[in-house]
Amino acid sequence: MDFKSFLPKKDEKNTYEYFWSLIIEPGWVQAGIWRIERDEAQVNFSGMPVAWGSDEDLITSADSALSASVQNLPDETPEPTKTVFGVVSSWVEGGQIKADYLDKIKIICTELSLKPVGFVVISEAVAHFVKSEEGSPLSAIIVGVYKENIELSVFQLGNLLGTTKISRSVSIVDDITEGLTRFSGSNNLPSRFIMYDGREGELEEARQALLKANWEDHSNLKFLHTPKVDRCW
Repeated sequence: MDFKSFLPKKDEKNTYEYFWSLIIEPGWVQAGIWRIERDEAQVNFSGMPVAWGSDEDLITSADSALSASVQNLPDETPEPTKTVFGVVSSWVEGGQIKADYLDKIKIICTELSLKPVGFVVISEAVAHFVKSEEGSPLSAIIVGVYKENIELSVFQLGNLLGTTKISRSVSIVDDITEGLTRFSGSNNLPSRFIMYDGREGELEEARQALLKANWEDHSNLKFLHTPKVDRCW
């Protein structure tokens, strides 16, 4: 899904309309302020992730995340209201946000006076970002690392082959192995992991675990060569 399809264009006076992005991950919410410049979505300000647990926490944490980001906005610039939401793949089915999760977003918008203009799946946004940076369609396994589960999304030449969610155990390598065996193409996997999560410290710990893994020990998975392990935000 293309961010730009939701976003306002620059007006004839060469000014820009800013808008919110609100990324909601299990346990974390993060806000940013964006605009379109030279036909590209440009991040102008991005705050730190804020923890949340219950639905009530989510509203309060989203408010805190938005407040932290808006402090960087120039005084003469109106505060945004239009919002693009970033959500995990398990929130989405058939190209639409599932009803229970849509209700959460509606409450956030009502309580915080936001105007929803669209959403993107985080893993797909990561794939789009990497493509824009590297200039070629992505072939990789995108890994969302969370406290209670892991989300895997497999991309081959820019095409999403599928997603799955795995409950966390003591070994992230075993968890990822379990998830990848669910894909019919587990004998021809992209030799690259791209990991994301709101907690930088835990993400690096998980990355090191994958770097140290001997994937040849997992005979039910076949990589062309030892996978590269990268981080994304």
